[in-house]
Amino acid sequence: MIVCKFGGSSVADAELIRLVAKITQKSNDRRFVVVSAPGKRFAGDDKITDLLIQAHQGSARALEKVRARFLAIAEQLHMEEEIARELETIARRIFLSADYAASRGEYLSARILARLIDAPFVDAKDILCFDASGTLDFRRTYERTRAALKPLARAILPGFYGSLPDGSIRTFPRGGSDITGALVAGAMGAQCYENWTDVDGVFTADPRLVEGVRPIEQISYRQMRLLSSMGASVLHPDSIRPVFRAGIPIQLRNTFREDCPGTRIWADAHARLPLITGKPLESGMCVVAILHAEAPGLLENARASLDHAGIDCASHSVFADHLLFFLKAREFVRAVRALHETLVELPGDSRTCSSPSGTLSAENPDAH
Repeated sequence: MIVCKFGGSSVADAELIRLVAKITQKSNDRRFVVVSAPGKRFAGDDKITDLLIQAHQGSARALEKVRARFLAIAEQLHMEEEIARELETIARRIFLSADYAASRGEYLSARILARLIDAPFVDAKDILCFDASGTLDFRRTYERTRAALKPLARAILPGFYGSLPDGSIRTFPRGGSDITGALVAGAMGAQCYENWTDVDGVFTADPRLVEGVRPIEQISYRQMRLLSSMGASVLHPDSIRPVFRAGIPIQLRNTFREDCPGTRIWADAHARLPLITGKPLESGMCVVAILHAEAPGLLENARASLDHAGIDCASHSVFADHLLFFLKAREFVRAVRALHETLVELPGDSRTCSSPSGTLSAENPDAH
């Protein structure tokens, strides 16, 4: 049994939702599917969640954009009346709470996909439980998830939110649909948690910064969590724990390139090639991380690479599976490029599914 999660870029419009339905129905093993709110369709577009937050803050224009976007999707999928009724309810309750408003994009995405493939809709508020302080209650969440899903051959669930003891909506941090998917996978003992997005998986560096990056076939839970904490947007760091505890592998997949195997995350995996990533720090500094398996001489080679590029390193730290270098933020891009050129063997790559639009292995501190 497989649990799938599809991100906002995968459900951004009606055509993409049809594609998600097709992928879901290709295998009977894909029983439980978690979806995000519709994301951006093009550069400069709005994410539905951002619009819903603005609507809660009083923007009638933002609420109308939400309405128009979902009605356009519903019209193309021939479910206008049902979605129009849902939108009326949301409009009446938009000021109920910020969490309620922010969660409605996922709610509607799941409603639409469930209707499209004629599968049961299971509301996340009925199975994901937070305590009064807003902390996730794992035991109750797992109990309710199993009770709700075990009798079902297939179900569609909204990501990103659950409920407090009083029944009100509580959201995870942004990107929290990854967490929902991981919790469902952990509760149900899935053989695999497939996380579908718009990139091919993990690469040796950010393809926007470095030419000749190479795809990573597998990586450990620990390394993936570190990569996510460094700014990689492909997977929320808090989604690692539920699947790690259950020993469930995560497969990062590209909705738009089904032929690409993506990156597999599991306990005993180690990236064969070093991964270069990093993030900005305070006071004009940044940290550059090198994630690696056993690699004799890696520290010396990395320091020599930075020295050769004329990049001053304020300090460094050595760990079992990664190195950290602290330097000025303005040197970030040059450092990543220099380290990648030195440490990553570029020729002879046998995999062909990588693309220039691959995953974010790091965020550019200059962009902040």
